Amino acid sequence: MNQEKYSKILGSMIYCAVGDAMGAVTENLTFDQIREKYNGGLREMAAPDQTAFAYGNKAGQITDDFSQTYLLIEEVIRNDGVIKAECVENMLIQWSGIPRYFNRFAGPTTRSAIAELKAKREGIEYDAGGVVDYARQATNGSAMKIAAAGLFNPGNIDKAIDDAVCITRVSHDNQLAISGACAVAAAISEAFEANATPYSIVQAGLYGAKRGEEIGKECSRIVGGASVVERMNLAIAIAMSSLPKEVRLKQIYDIIGTGLHISEAVPAAFGIIMICNGDAWESVYEAVNIGYDTDTVAAIVGSIVGALEGSKHVDRNLIELLDRENELHIEETARKAAELIA
Repeated sequence: MNQEKYSKILGSMIYCAVGDAMGAVTENLTFDQIREKYNGGLREMAAPDQTAFAYGNKAGQITDDFSQTYLLIEEVIRNDGVIKAECVENMLIQWSGIPRYFNRFAGPTTRSAIAELKAKREGIEYDAGGVVDYARQATNGSAMKIAAAGLFNPGNIDKAIDDAVCITRVSHDNQLAISGACAVAAAISEAFEANATPYSIVQAGLYGAKRGEEIGKECSRIVGGASVVERMNLAIAIAMSSLPKEVRLKQIYDIIGTGLHISEAVPAAFGIIMICNGDAWESVYEAVNIGYDTDTVAAIVGSIVGALEGSKHVDRNLIELLDRENELHIEETARKAAELIA
């Protein structure tokens, strides 16, 4: 097993999980409310209160973001490291059977996709119940669970993009959702390169977003909505300005947006990474404190910067907390994945 690849896979998984668990605490609050409520910002594990969808979770517990990421990685491992649509279908159906995730966190796009999958497997014609607004499916759910596409294709960006398309079309079958997912997958793949830098992973992300949009227009539904690519360019321009860090972060929140739409969450994630110069912990912390859909934005950020930095700055107690509170085996899963790509 290649230890460097193992460290990067583990890092991606850990930082993604931390972003999800911590972001679940600040979710739904504004940029300013978070700073007021948490004395400048949340920087440690805490239990969500009544303002968050995850109210009732304990400190360190995850939501839909990392639970789907983790289960998909396990499915790909069972398929010997090969990503197929069936892996995603199996994961979604398995995930839907876990009440603490599905009942509380499943969004409308994911619920609809799972209902259609179950109907297909039972040989029943699926009825969406009226007019289907496909533009509403251009959400960040495509990018939150996409890490496997990058992790199982280290340094092979075009294959990571192809696998991201395969994953995304199962539940978020439109060119915008595909574009955002491919941006994240490409960045994670690039992070495995020996000379990878924060700049190179952002450039890989831009390439992934462009290529994903092109592929999506050829093979998927074309829906209305802002371009992920153009909003990434805008987020990068904000990040590279000479304004103070806090001002740039607030501009990401105010101008790019940090909400459910794919053209907000993914560009915001890359903007945060650029502002923090790729520092893993700072990037995740700033994503946790950016406001609105913080668990998803922070999970996306974590999956990218964790692959870049690896697990060298991860505390042993943190891994044990995540495993214990979520019934996971993160190190074992990362090891199995690393053995398949060595």
